[in-house]
Amino acid sequence: MATTARRQTRTEARIRDAFIELMQEKGFESMTVSAIVRAAGVNRGTFYLHYLDKFDLKQQLIDDTIDDLTEILVGDDMRGGRRSVDDVLDIFRTEAIAEALRYVKREYAFFDAISRSGSDMQMYDRFKDILKRMLISQAKRLNLTSNTYADIPRPYAMEILVSSVSSIIWLWIRGGCKETPERICSIIERNKTMAPVDILR
Repeated sequence: MATTARRQTRTEARIRDAFIELMQEKGFESMTVSAIVRAAGVNRGTFYLHYLDKFDLKQQLIDDTIDDLTEILVGDDMRGGRRSVDDVLDIFRTEAIAEALRYVKREYAFFDAISRSGSDMQMYDRFKDILKRMLISQAKRLNLTSNTYADIPRPYAMEILVSSVSSIIWLWIRGGCKETPERICSIIERNKTMAPVDILR
């Protein structure tokens, strides 16, 4: 998988680290490009080769993170890759979610910084979209065509399911990722028995 760490140049990685450090120290509103380049040990010209301003920096960092999570959760579908039998039969792709959670835990400092910047709802909504893509893809693989669940139309049932899983994960992030990814996966598994997962069966 082409993770953010492998895609970034050393300069971009230093700027990213400086962004996270300054978010924790100053917050986004008080952060300046001058402070970023000082903390990163680069000059302003180098910064502007990569980013328009601090807002563009933040957005590019969010976009890179979403790309990584998309690769983890639906990358096989985009490439037409093969999966194990268990993975194909798992509507929620539990192992893929576990890998995404491990990624989040490794990158917790960044997620915490984004939360402090007031952009966590953008991340939340985009993460929900990835989960929805994953579920729709799995439903197609398994030829699941039910349109209602307990009189709930499919789009609403899908929203209930995706929102419940996303909320569990975001609560975990906001709580500092204290539990292990495996523990959060087990909670999501139990959640499947309470949410309208049968809408996809």
